[in-house]
Order: sequence, then C-alpha cells, then structure tokens
Amino acid sequence: MEMKFMPILGARLRLLAPTPRAERHACAKAHGSKHRLTAAAFRLGPTILAVLPHAIAKALPRVVARLGAAAPDRLQAQAGKTLDDRGRDKASSDVSRPLLYIDLTDVICHAIWHNSCAGIPRVQLEIATRLYRSDSDVCVFGRHRSQWWALGSLIREADGDIDLLFKLLKESFTKAEFSLAGIKAISRRRRRPPIPHQPQAPAFGPQDRLFIGGAFWIEPEIIRLARAAASAGAHLTVLFHDLIPLTIPAFTGHDFAAEYRAALRLPAHFVVTSELSRSQLKQVRLQIADVPGRTCTSVISLADEFPGSARNQRAIALTERLEPLADRSFALCVGTIEIRKNHILLIEAWRELETELGCTLPKLVIAGRRGWKADAAQAELDALVGDDPLMFIEAPSDAELRWLYASCQFTVFPSFFEGWGLPVGESFWFGKPCAVSSSQSIAPVARDLCVRFSPHSKEEMKDAIRSLLKPSTREYYRDKIEAAPLRTWSEVAVDIENLLAEARPVSAALSRAYSDRIESIQSTKICSSL
Repeated sequence: MEMKFMPILGARLRLLAPTPRAERHACAKAHGSKHRLTAAAFRLGPTILAVLPHAIAKALPRVVARLGAAAPDRLQAQAGKTLDDRGRDKASSDVSRPLLYIDLTDVICHAIWHNSCAGIPRVQLEIATRLYRSDSDVCVFGRHRSQWWALGSLIREADGDIDLLFKLLKESFTKAEFSLAGIKAISRRRRRPPIPHQPQAPAFGPQDRLFIGGAFWIEPEIIRLARAAASAGAHLTVLFHDLIPLTIPAFTGHDFAAEYRAALRLPAHFVVTSELSRSQLKQVRLQIADVPGRTCTSVISLADEFPGSARNQRAIALTERLEPLADRSFALCVGTIEIRKNHILLIEAWRELETELGCTLPKLVIAGRRGWKADAAQAELDALVGDDPLMFIEAPSDAELRWLYASCQFTVFPSFFEGWGLPVGESFWFGKPCAVSSSQSIAPVARDLCVRFSPHSKEEMKDAIRSLLKPSTREYYRDKIEAAPLRTWSEVAVDIENLLAEARPVSAALSRAYSDRIESIQSTKICSSL
C-alpha cells in the first residue's frame, strides 16, 4: 500500500543531499586521509538517499505487523491479572462480595466498525462508566478475538468522557493500518497500561449480576456466558431493543431468530423500551419451547437527547459536502436505508409534491448508512444529481447530523416499525417538528408532538408534509416541543442503574429455572407476569 507520508520523507531527506562532486573532492583533499570515510560517505550519499524511502516503505509493513502483534503478548504477560481484578480478588476473604459484570462486546464491535458513538452504544458506555466509577465491585468487560478483556483501565483513563472512552476502545481493538496514523495509534497503545485479558470467561459466583445491554446476537459466546452465569446462581438482566427478528423477520438483513430464542430461554430479568415490546415479548415466549416459566420484565424508555449537543443547539461546523445546503431550506429524514424505514414511499411522495408545488418545495435530505432489502430506494438515491429535489448524505458523522437537525425546517420519519425511533426524539431535541408514521411502535417517542400519517398511505404522507410546509403549523409544534420535557441519556442510565442495583431475583440456578414451571410472578413496580 502506498504510504502518504513517503513523499514527504523523501523530500526531507533530499534536504540533506551532499554538495557537488568538485566540492566533495576538495573537502577530501584538504582534510587528508583521515577523512576518507567522510569522502566515501559523500560518494554513497545520493544512492542511499535515493533508495532509503523505498526501503522504509518496504520494511515498514513488517514493523507495523510486529508492533501490532506484540501488544497482545505484552498484555498477556501480566501476572495475576484477571477480569475481576478491579472488583476483588477471588482468592481473598472478600470472595463473598457479589460482582456486577457489564458486557460491552457489541460496543467493541461498534467501535471497530464505526467512527462515532451514539444511541445504544453510547448509553451502554454511560451506564458502564457510571457504575464502574461509583462501585468497586463492578467489572466491565468485552470479548474480542477469542479473549475476554477487562475494560476498567480504559474507563479510568477516559475519566467520564464518553467520546474519549469510545476513541480508546477503537484505538485499542482496531487492527492498525499501514499508515502514519496506524503507527501513531500503535505507539499510543503501547504507552498505555496493558489491558488485562484472559481466554477463560469470567467465573461467576452466587449473587453476582450480569447485565447484557446490547447486540447479544453478534457473538455466540455471550449467550453461553449468560447460561454459565445462571447456572452459577447469578442474576441476569438482558435489554431487548426490539423483537423484530421474531415478530417481523422480513424486515431484517440477517436471520438472528435462533439467537433471540436462545436469549429468551434464559432465566433473566428482561428490559424493553415500550409496553408494545413487553407485550410482544410475552407472546413470543409463549411460542418458544423449553422456556422457563418464571421471569420478570421492566420497561425503560430511551432518550430524546442527541448526544453531545445542548437542547435547541444552533447550527455550527458546516462540512464540505453539506455546503450546497448552506443557503437553502430543506427537510430531513434520518435513518439507515433499509426496507423497514419506508424510504421508497417517501421518495415517491416527494417527487409528486415537486410536480405540484415546484420550486416552493424545500429539498429533502435523506441521511443514513446503506442497509438491506431497499434496492429501489437506494437506486433512486444513487442516481441523484445536483438539481434534484432530493439529496443523499451517506453515513453522516455526528457533526453533520448535528448541523442537519439544527438547520432543517422539519423532519420526516416514515418507518413501518421501530423498537423506539431515536430520530424522532432527536428532532425534538433540536426543536424541530416532525411528520411521523402513525405506527404504534413509534407512539411512545412521538407523543402528541408530531403530525401523523399512515406509513402505508402516500396521500396521508403528502398531507402531513403539506401541513408542515406552513410556517404557522411549524410554529405551533415548535411551541409544543419547547414546553415538553425531553429525556436525556443520563436519565436512562440512572434508571438502568437503579434497576441493576435491585438485583431482583428471577431464579437460582439454571437447572432449577428450567424445572420450575411457575407461569407468573407477582407484579411489582418494575416486574410483571409473563
């Protein structure tokens, strides 16, 4: 791979080039034989300088590979370090004190794949940071490359800065690239205290707690870990963001039904984000064989807050690809380009509105990553040109999303189904009205702050958009949004923290849970019968 800094290195070395041949001979003659080596160096100088950049470029990949491979060996060399060394020493007299284990395996994966942290990965980091810093009996860990890594040292280094913690995770677990940035990352990694890790999964004790708050389906070992924890008598808490792989599998890009069923067979305290999800979880569990009858669920709503932004923050930091929007009005639709998000109907509706309204119609900006099963919508977006009434911003950064939310007239969210619907709340966070799908799944976040339409009706969608094109309607909803209390991710973290602190028992050992066919438990403030 061509290295961007090699031409710069060559230019720097050429500044050291020797003087012309006549001057070299004169120098050697003037200083006699004791300077023959100097004269020889002068003669070889041009050749060395010519080949040195290429030699470095050829050797550097091997150096990078060796440095990158050295880190795990260095980490493994620590004596006596285990995943729960931060919380307690299992061999000490303190062994009876229970530990809270928090799994961040999916956050490590997210850090490797993406450059920004928002939504669920962010709230997981906030929860983990809050609990780790407030309680010595907390172990935050994740699995990567067949090893279990204790992440407490990174949390301590970040010192409450979630963006920095995400950056440290990315830097620690992403394979270094053959580039100047990659070498710098390796250098910083090697200066950092080693991260304890081990090939064995954490050893749970009775009354320990395990919280799985993310994408448990991406790593089979997580389900096996949960089973081991239950067998040891630990308390399990699993957060389900939705049950789409089981309830509407046509909307998924991959088949994770087996992983979902495996998680639902756990004797766990399940956390969902809405009453609809709680009802779906109950129905799905009734259809799964060998499900322990005893369990409980809690509903914890997610946030409206856009991470890292003050409420009603104004537009700042316009990026180059957003410059065409600087002096024009536009509406915004945020979401991955996938079949469930219903982009194709929105595109068709917007084109019909352009025919009807002409140049008075604002541009529609669709911002999101490429997804699945949405070939028609993606083809439309890929074919856009500059004077089109639509614009596609692929994989927007947090800074770009912040500017788009703050600068748009209103947002549109036409999704068929959501576990929650983060872009709706984020629109409110910036004080922007939203035309939103009337899907029951989006109602908890939409409340009465939106113009609604059926996601199956193009005409209803156009009516909702026409409504928000009127300044008086936008002003009406802006006032409602301004008066509404909006939920922050910190509040979500506190709710989950309080739930975990209760450690409400679901069952003792896994074997007993599977034999105990109790069909319901007494409803309490946070538990309900399934």
